[in-house]
Amino acid sequence: MDYIKTSEALIAEMQTHTDEWDWLRKHILPRSQANADQEQHPTTPFLRRHSTVACDSLHTFAGACMMYITPAGQKWFALKSDKKGKNKRAIYDDWFAKATEITHEQLGKSNFYTAIHELYLDWALTGVGCLFTEKLPDATLNFTHIPTGTYSASEGQNGKADTLARLFKRTAHQAVQQFGYNKLPQKIRDAYDDDKRRYTEKHQYLHLVLPRTNPHFGHDLINPLKMKWASVYIAWDTDKTIIEESGYNEFPYFTPRFLKFGENFFGTAPGSNVKEEIEACLKLERIMDTLGEIAAFPRLITLAEQVGEIDMRAGGKTVVKPQAAQLQLPREWATSGRYDIGKDRIADKEEKIRQAYFIPFLRVISNIDRQMTATEVIARQEEQVTAITPSMTLFMSECNTLIHRIFSILFRLGKYPTQDMPDELIVRDQGGSENYELKIPEISYLGKINQAIQRAQRAGGDSYIQNALAYTQATQDPSMIEIINIRKYARFLYENSGAPMDCMRTETELQQIDQQRQTATDQQAQLEAIQTAAKANKDIATAQKQTQPA
Repeated sequence: MDYIKTSEALIAEMQTHTDEWDWLRKHILPRSQANADQEQHPTTPFLRRHSTVACDSLHTFAGACMMYITPAGQKWFALKSDKKGKNKRAIYDDWFAKATEITHEQLGKSNFYTAIHELYLDWALTGVGCLFTEKLPDATLNFTHIPTGTYSASEGQNGKADTLARLFKRTAHQAVQQFGYNKLPQKIRDAYDDDKRRYTEKHQYLHLVLPRTNPHFGHDLINPLKMKWASVYIAWDTDKTIIEESGYNEFPYFTPRFLKFGENFFGTAPGSNVKEEIEACLKLERIMDTLGEIAAFPRLITLAEQVGEIDMRAGGKTVVKPQAAQLQLPREWATSGRYDIGKDRIADKEEKIRQAYFIPFLRVISNIDRQMTATEVIARQEEQVTAITPSMTLFMSECNTLIHRIFSILFRLGKYPTQDMPDELIVRDQGGSENYELKIPEISYLGKINQAIQRAQRAGGDSYIQNALAYTQATQDPSMIEIINIRKYARFLYENSGAPMDCMRTETELQQIDQQRQTATDQQAQLEAIQTAAKANKDIATAQKQTQPA
């Protein structure tokens, strides 16, 4: 009953926002609303009007997010050690770099980039998105986009979602595959036993994930019923019985918000700020269509007896009586609308819609009709980043939950190398058992927003090195250049260049090179010492020979 009450409260909270989401779907992304309408009213045709400018802007912005935050085929985040200073071992950097590459390889093999694009569309359309992460039986990652309006969530004390209730539908065939025949209510089993209903009749289920109050210590071998997050599946539209209860070590749902205000869980969508402009554009477009039709096919005023006598064909002839000719009938009537003013008003409102989705900033380079220098390109990219930073920064902050989940699944699957594995990842039970918990590494994002920051860091480092070299050459004092750890700075430049980590020498290889260099230096010093001693002995012998009497 506690699970059911919690779920009902969350679903009730979600339903207070459905009117807003339905409006956005109808007027911006009709395909999502069309699917919902087809689900509820299969015979009702979808006839609603939508703003093509808003729809195009939404898709452009979602595509930009793919490029700015999670570009496919590129390294858009890096796993890092959380140890600093003397406690940090350089050899661990190699392990985290390799783990980063493995994680990106696994994402590329999965359906991640398809699912994340659907999430971006929902995120920018409704102000909130949801992605479910799991592993398949073949030990690969799988991601499922959860549409807005089918789930509700609540935040923990850190401001991140830790409780979620999700509604979904399954056919009897799918339900048996997922849960097993014996776990399902009799009504669903009857549908499965009927060949006509097994693959067509759908029933509603609810998935509830919430934190447990007293979970057991451990990450891999503990009972799922004692894991940190409870996972409960309920047959929702039958008798609300629990059909499966399990658990997760990590929160499996990623729920980014576009912009967040106050204590409400759901975010604010960019389209909510231009609802009036969208409605005005739709109204003006209908008026302009009417005005265009009137210009092509003008209204006519005629005498009553002229009905059926007017030839509207090209080159047609209409014979009128003297009375009609005196009144100049038939003639055009009420065709003096200002088409140009309507176009200007539509253009102004469409520009506001594009601005809501940052389109002028995203297309700032493509709109330039001349060749730009590299400096101008970087400056314009940084201008884009400044405009859309608040939303993308919030997205990347909440993205930690997603990457933590992915890292933990791959760790349990044994995808990461065991050699030189950082000891900081494993937290052992103080009671002495073999069980452990996984400590998640730090995450560094490498998208265009972070690249703009790193460009500033590189520019500062390069400027300092140039000044230090000039000072050293002028004064012969190496103090300024000595404070730079060139190898660490070189590693920073290489890691943020996006080049493959397999091409960079490991810390062990660098230590071997240092030892070889030191051995060669010592051998050269010994050789020079022997040569110096031999020369000194020769000089002494020559001097002694010259001082002896003849």
